[in-house]
Amino acid sequence: MKRTLLFGALSITALSFTSSMMAQNFQPIPVQSGYTADVIANGIGPSMASTTMDVDGVSYNFISRDFQLTASSTPLTYGLPANGIINSVVASTPGLSYQLGDYSGNNSLRINSNTAGANTGTLVFTNPVAAFKLYMLSTSGSGNSTVNVTVNFTDNTTQVFTGQGITDWYGGMNFAIQGIGRILRTSDALDANSTNPRLYQAVLNIDAANQAKPIQSITITKTSSAGVANIFAFSADVYTDCVAPTLSATGTVTSSSADISWTVPAGTQAVSHDIYYSTSPTTPTSTTVPVYSDVTGTSYTLGSLAPSTTYYYWVRTNCSTATSESAWSFSKSFTTLCGALVPPYTNNFSSVPGTCWANNISGGSPSTGPTATTVYWDQRNFLNTSANGPSIHMNLYSTNRTGWLKTVPFDLSAGGYRVKFNYGVTTYSGTATSLMGGDDIVHFMVSEDNGTTWTILQTWNTANGPSNTSNEYSYNLTANTNAHTVFAFYGTSGTVNEGLDYNFYIDDFTVENAQLSTSEVNKVTKKAEIHPNPFKDILYISDTREVKSVTVVDLSGRIVNTIEGPVKELNLSMLNTGLYFVTLYFKDGTQSTVKAVKK
Repeated sequence: MKRTLLFGALSITALSFTSSMMAQNFQPIPVQSGYTADVIANGIGPSMASTTMDVDGVSYNFISRDFQLTASSTPLTYGLPANGIINSVVASTPGLSYQLGDYSGNNSLRINSNTAGANTGTLVFTNPVAAFKLYMLSTSGSGNSTVNVTVNFTDNTTQVFTGQGITDWYGGMNFAIQGIGRILRTSDALDANSTNPRLYQAVLNIDAANQAKPIQSITITKTSSAGVANIFAFSADVYTDCVAPTLSATGTVTSSSADISWTVPAGTQAVSHDIYYSTSPTTPTSTTVPVYSDVTGTSYTLGSLAPSTTYYYWVRTNCSTATSESAWSFSKSFTTLCGALVPPYTNNFSSVPGTCWANNISGGSPSTGPTATTVYWDQRNFLNTSANGPSIHMNLYSTNRTGWLKTVPFDLSAGGYRVKFNYGVTTYSGTATSLMGGDDIVHFMVSEDNGTTWTILQTWNTANGPSNTSNEYSYNLTANTNAHTVFAFYGTSGTVNEGLDYNFYIDDFTVENAQLSTSEVNKVTKKAEIHPNPFKDILYISDTREVKSVTVVDLSGRIVNTIEGPVKELNLSMLNTGLYFVTLYFKDGTQSTVKAVKK
């Protein structure tokens, strides 16, 4: 066996996962002793040198991803994980993992015989734990096998599970991992397979009377003559007398807040609760610092949230019992409503319709509002030319096609803004110009009551139909200073079919300051200065004395982080790699945007 040690002390982490009843506190259980064979080839050199026995009785072994016959051999793209951690893919136990034994030592309780005296082995655990359930990771070579499993508690009592079937390592159900390949010990011939061999997961339900007893060891006794049983690892749904709360349906959600609540299971002696929320669905661990601690009662309002953002949240309970802290509850999520944006703003329709825009509205008229949900405004290259990039368009042909495109709300209370965009018309499948039909209409409209009533700002029809080149529309919003202003495009092909088939395009929709005053022109422009760029997790702001707030926006225009006040650093570890726009809003009302790349 090779003596390259793969595993040090195992850190046991409690995780929480989804269930309709109660949270599960999964923990791998480290094995102190009891493995009888090394059946996993690893490291550099022949498999015979790094194993002591085959898996199946006919010379086949498992392999680690770090196995190489020689130092110059092509690295494997399959095999057991080199760190020995198996993350189970069984749907009912999301987050359950196992720790395999050291690849450089014995790593399987391998039992071939069913003859008394030669058919039994015991795995002794390093740290006895009490459990609601045990999960066994095993497989059988050369056919199915059957075993009895005896759970040995520290008080010298036992619980026996008889007739536990272990499936042959090829083609079985309820596998924790599959497609790990194998190697023939006698020739080092590799056998790659995307679905086989497999390691299987079996659940052992601990009786209620035994759930508070720490489990010292587990004895496996093979009872069938067929198959070669290989037991690799155990994990536990660890017992606790402080049970995690159950989250209720999310309450009222606004653009910046959400009401959450939960219930405490009967018998749980709750003192207070901790709350954690994030834009990432990654489950918090036992060492995760809560966002809110020691919350009394069973409800809370999460505040200072970013608009149009999906959040995930968890709650755990602090108890007055021996187990003073529960696992985290299962997660729930909500998406904050669209908040009114303060310009400048541009939608280039790289994604359609755009964050907090709506194109799934149709029918009706400007006086009645939309009456249906058909999508008529959709993405297409501007003027049917790929070099122009994406835009949004409506195809007008036939009759009774009436589509709406509604924007995100804008806060225009500061005044002095204008709206502008590019537009044009081409034939449906080409780039040539086209007339608009006699009763075809496209309106550009504004509403200051979230779309209840509309004012038409511009109309295009057969009298002033656009050309097949880029035309710019601009309108000064002098009279529009509402804090919740919405724009919309309304297109209809009317009731008369004139045989025309054409596209009406909109691109680069922008709301911006209409004109800078003399004092604004002469004012020293403040610039956002950030470092490092590209960054990994933390982005630093060079000078924050005049900063009022900071927003981070992704390429789709979605706000992914908002921080109020003169913050000096931004923790953006939850974001995916890519390009982001960081905007600093200064106390004098100015702002500056800079691109930042996350590695």
